[in-house]
Amino acid sequence: MKIAFSARSLSIPSGGAHQFIKCLVPALQSQIDDDQLFVFYNSEKFLGLAPNSNEIVIKGKNRLFWDFIKLPIMLRKLNIDAAVFPKNVVPFFTNCRRYAVIHDMAFFDRQLNAYPLLDTIYMRTLIPLSVKKAREIFAISENTKKDIIHYTNCDPNKITVAYEAAAPEFKKIDDNSVLRNVKQKYNLPEKFIMYVGSLSPRKNIVRLLHAFSSITEKIPHNLILTASKSWKDSAVYKTINQLNLNNRITKLGYVDQKDMPALYNLAELYVYPSLYEGFGLPVLEAMQSGCPVVTSNTTSIPEVAGNAAILIDPLDTNAIADAIYKVLTDSNLRQDLINKGLLQAKKFSWNKCANIILQKIRLINNKNLL
Repeated sequence: MKIAFSARSLSIPSGGAHQFIKCLVPALQSQIDDDQLFVFYNSEKFLGLAPNSNEIVIKGKNRLFWDFIKLPIMLRKLNIDAAVFPKNVVPFFTNCRRYAVIHDMAFFDRQLNAYPLLDTIYMRTLIPLSVKKAREIFAISENTKKDIIHYTNCDPNKITVAYEAAAPEFKKIDDNSVLRNVKQKYNLPEKFIMYVGSLSPRKNIVRLLHAFSSITEKIPHNLILTASKSWKDSAVYKTINQLNLNNRITKLGYVDQKDMPALYNLAELYVYPSLYEGFGLPVLEAMQSGCPVVTSNTTSIPEVAGNAAILIDPLDTNAIADAIYKVLTDSNLRQDLINKGLLQAKKFSWNKCANIILQKIRLINNKNLL
């Protein structure tokens, strides 16, 4: 069987879809067996992700033209049997079975204001159509599966949950020179807590800032924010100024992915008070790196965190502050969270994710051959 994988979203330098493709494709390649894997990119710079597979570059900067015209033409030309589309939407006109990976349904929650207007309109229009046209849907959490059913009325039997995992480079680092170099590179303070992710409204950073402000006199830690320019992030910068936190906040902007494991290792706590997640990958990245976690008790996050993090109501600023202070001042609790987090992260793997996806594709292919 010829199985195709659309990897165009690697051209988006960060985010869930980028990480999903970067980690899943090698895992798929390792389990492809007698089938053939075709991986399609829109730039030569991504070649080598699956060196033992058929890697094909289709040039094109316009994502709509690439997704809906150029790629389907190539799928037809190569007589592809099944194609996986890892960013919510499938093209309409192909001669192969289509499989959509849906990461979250935040586009449909009007209160979240999660994404820019054009992206929201695009996804609200095309996700329901894609759900109908796809042979199977892969949801990255049970909560995302529930939301797909809620917003599209999709048959639950058409949705398979395939959990993500932290990339293997996220781990405890024993080489002090590596940690020292990253600390110097970013001019990091001696003690800090960290948030990783965008600064968009659904990430709930304004409440995190208020919680942090309420305990700054009790702790020596700075708060590190790693995020480049985000959707509707002006409220974050405004709040930092209003609370006079500029001397306690370190804004790193975009951080090179290769430095992220060291940042998690250096942080004394990772805080992730998001209002909505399709999965919550940074929670696992922190745990796998030996960093204790305080995070939300909403949407998919409890599935990911299990009992290995302190779960808080993200709408309760006092609860966020209390959890941060408790972890930073209770060394036994902190070590317990580290130990539990390392164990929790082991429950997830990209090989498991790849196996679930391939087994479903093979099962459907075999049924169609009968």
